[in-house]
Amino acid sequence: MALLSNLYVILILRVLHIGAGIMWVGSATLYLLLIIPAARTAQSAGQKFLQTLGPKFGAMMGLVTTVTVLSGALLYARFFAGGISFIWNTGAGFAFTVGAVAALGSYALGAGYFGKTQEKIGKLGAEMESAQSAPNPAKVQEMKRLQSSLMKAYQFDFVLLVIAMLAMAVARYL
Repeated sequence: MALLSNLYVILILRVLHIGAGIMWVGSATLYLLLIIPAARTAQSAGQKFLQTLGPKFGAMMGLVTTVTVLSGALLYARFFAGGISFIWNTGAGFAFTVGAVAALGSYALGAGYFGKTQEKIGKLGAEMESAQSAPNPAKVQEMKRLQSSLMKAYQFDFVLLVIAMLAMAVARYL
């Protein structure tokens, strides 16, 4: 725990946490509000773009989110030296906790749902594209269901990220 009291360690952790957090929220916002709508407008070319972007974007987001969560966990751990009451007895502790829970929810969505669902959409899209005849209506319906589910998850994730960002931004002043 003494290491987490070192000013230089704290500064490095804060730079990592804030920098990666900015990339996380900014990238998720860009993807949800600009890239997905543009890809939908471009139809099949947009779908191909998302299939190309997806694995690279997912890998980058995996790294950025993990750096954010790990550095945040270490910064959060510093407060437990004085006991867990920090969470409940101070506005800052409560706000950091709310932000952490929201960020962890977003992290879990990304790690457990986004990639798997995008992979299913990619495989189904490739099957539908390689078919010699018109796509099977059941596959078209499944594609719409998967895309709708993923979009709702992206929107929920965006709400979690806004909560995390706002809670972390104001925590220090509570």
